[in-house]
Amino acid sequence: MCCVGLHGLIGFFALLFLAAADPAQQAVKLPPLPAPASQPADTFHFVSDGPRGPGWGHPDEIARKYFHEDLPALFERTLRLNAAIPDRATLRWIFTGPRAGVTVELTSSKVRLTERYYDSMALYEGQGNFPEKTVYTDERQYTGDAHMLTVIADAHLAVRVLVNGLEILEAPMLFDVTRHQLLLAAPRSAHLVVDGSLLQPELQDATIVIHPDEVHQTMLGFGGSPSIPAYAELSDEGKQKYWQILKRYNLLLFREYPMGTELKPDLSNLDDLNDATPHYYGDNFPNSEVSSFDYSRHVLALGGSVIYELWALPSWATVPYSGPHADGASAKPFKQVANPEQYARIVVSYCKKAQAATGSAPAIVGLENEVDQPPEVFAAMALALRSQLDKAGFTQTRIQMADASYMFLGVDRANALRTDPAAWNAVDYSAAHEYDFQEFLSNPDLYDARMKAMHEAAAGKPFLATEICINDPHYQEPSYRIALAVAELYHKNLTGLDAVALMYCWLLLDVEQPTFAGSRSLLAPDRTRGWTPQTTSFQLRVLGAYSRHILKGMQRVGVDSGDPDLLATAYSGDQDETLVVINRSTVARRLAIQGAAHAWAEIERTGLEEENAVSALRTDNVIQPGEIVVFSTIKAQ
Repeated sequence: MCCVGLHGLIGFFALLFLAAADPAQQAVKLPPLPAPASQPADTFHFVSDGPRGPGWGHPDEIARKYFHEDLPALFERTLRLNAAIPDRATLRWIFTGPRAGVTVELTSSKVRLTERYYDSMALYEGQGNFPEKTVYTDERQYTGDAHMLTVIADAHLAVRVLVNGLEILEAPMLFDVTRHQLLLAAPRSAHLVVDGSLLQPELQDATIVIHPDEVHQTMLGFGGSPSIPAYAELSDEGKQKYWQILKRYNLLLFREYPMGTELKPDLSNLDDLNDATPHYYGDNFPNSEVSSFDYSRHVLALGGSVIYELWALPSWATVPYSGPHADGASAKPFKQVANPEQYARIVVSYCKKAQAATGSAPAIVGLENEVDQPPEVFAAMALALRSQLDKAGFTQTRIQMADASYMFLGVDRANALRTDPAAWNAVDYSAAHEYDFQEFLSNPDLYDARMKAMHEAAAGKPFLATEICINDPHYQEPSYRIALAVAELYHKNLTGLDAVALMYCWLLLDVEQPTFAGSRSLLAPDRTRGWTPQTTSFQLRVLGAYSRHILKGMQRVGVDSGDPDLLATAYSGDQDETLVVINRSTVARRLAIQGAAHAWAEIERTGLEEENAVSALRTDNVIQPGEIVVFSTIKAQ
């Protein structure tokens, strides 16, 4: 688990936040008004000296226009004005969400964009009737007549403003907005008129073709790592609910990676909570590292599997190092390294204890979680582990390569291990954490090159995506927009890396700080609800869009959408079939699906408002912007 956030912001974000309104900017010359792409969906009409708006609180305010629609997670909305904005008038297009909002102001000569948060008393700045704080503002002058105003919230974690079809402003936007309204600010003593229409959102046709004869990887499943102390805090009711959630979401891969620094040579404290190694996360209470055979028993009883991988080793399992990477000339000199024989003894002893306690040894054991070792030491660890597992009779327990925190380090580790053919042959799975994906969160396609390099380095070994989550504090916003970016990563793992398993970093974490919890853990114990597990953000539903209908043993098959913004994967097994589609564009699509071998039994929708919601079987198959739709023969719980 990588605990340190990535350094710095993406240049895109940094440049935008530095782009405060610059009086030296040249005004943008607007192009002629483009022909409208669609018909009006609603109209608005403001008269500055007309009757005052009804309602309490703003007795002389011009009545606002409320658009009664629920915005999808991604969207493109356009206002068409019947005439240019009069001087001394300001049209404010206000977008609001559960935590924050965006306002776009249009005058006769300027466009202004403001982002504000209003979800905490700490944001109160001494004025107004509710707490809020402006976190971003930018503006741009223009010349010409503004007749069309467009706001786009896209999958690049950005909001864009266009006037007459020309992009004027762009800003990062991590939070969700769900509603929008119009307000006209103008002198009540003048007769100024602003009217126009909200245009109907576009709908495009798309065809998805499944190729059942094009067979790829066989799936192991989905899961992640719980904090065992957090699990122990759950009430009996909470534990029961926890296992119901894991079963419903098919998160049955238990990745156990205890910190081994306190481990005794006889392994007598292997699953002793009193000897759990604290894992410090800010001001949160420690989520300690320790094994739990009781937890493993529950996973196995549900048909799941255990993946065991030590983190740091106890001092008695290390030795001084004097090899080629010991001196200061190395990028990272080593002083102490793993003792391969002692390391292998620990893992095999764990397997024996697990078999005695649960009836089953772990399905997979990893070489070591995140800790760096010289390449020749990793090779010796792989050989010693395979040898001792086989001697102890654990011939069916597989080995994964050592996890690195970042994909690019995983590439280096795989390439280094391949230089020793015997050691590479001892490893069954390639693996890596993917925290470096956050460098590309606003443009996930740029991560494809690293994934391609990992796929080549894996040289045919099935890939385990062992830790996925957001730990950069710049992106710890519990929004659906962030979760959707992670969904793109799931898709890329399955298609670009042929991943056989996807594992979220934490399944359960005891967390005080909610934004931290929203990106790091799917669930957290809630003391206000009887110590039961509660979802922390949209991350669980987004992972569930994949995990609920893709079962162990299903094979990924070919699929073609012909559209770079429709991310589709398909799976088959026995008489089961599943198709998962993400619409990452800002335009809805009407899907035609070809090549399915069976009639769908269930359609499930996941979005800003839909929590893995079963939908009626329909013929139009419309997928909204930012929505994930699953077509399956499997009726999930």
